[in-house]
Amino acid sequence: MSVILDTGIVYAAFDRSDEWHDRARGLLAKERGMLVLPAPVIPEVDYLLNRRIGPETQTRFYRVLASGDYFIADVPRDRYGRIEEINRTFASLSLGFVDAAVIAISESLHLPRIATTDRRHFTPLAAALSLELLP
Repeated sequence: MSVILDTGIVYAAFDRSDEWHDRARGLLAKERGMLVLPAPVIPEVDYLLNRRIGPETQTRFYRVLASGDYFIADVPRDRYGRIEEINRTFASLSLGFVDAAVIAISESLHLPRIATTDRRHFTPLAAALSLELLP
């Protein structure tokens, strides 16, 4: 079954010093379904890679994007209202656009499996919305 990728899991796969690195790499390597990368996640990963590791790793990320290893999922127009609704419903979590977009894309594609390192935000979302968090 396919899996939705959040920022942290993609970043961790590139950063050998990240505590989630081995789990992220393992998940991405063994996953047999489609690796779905929400388009709003890309700028966050890009920024973090450049800021924390450097432009060489950032360029490697671009090559992975170009290789087709990920299915890039844009936010369908009809899901922007859902992003606002998710942020309103879970206002105490201060999710922001990207995390809410990950959920909205997950819902629109009927893919409840989300790979994330962000347990603070996604654990309550998973409980409320019947999502499966990986790894």
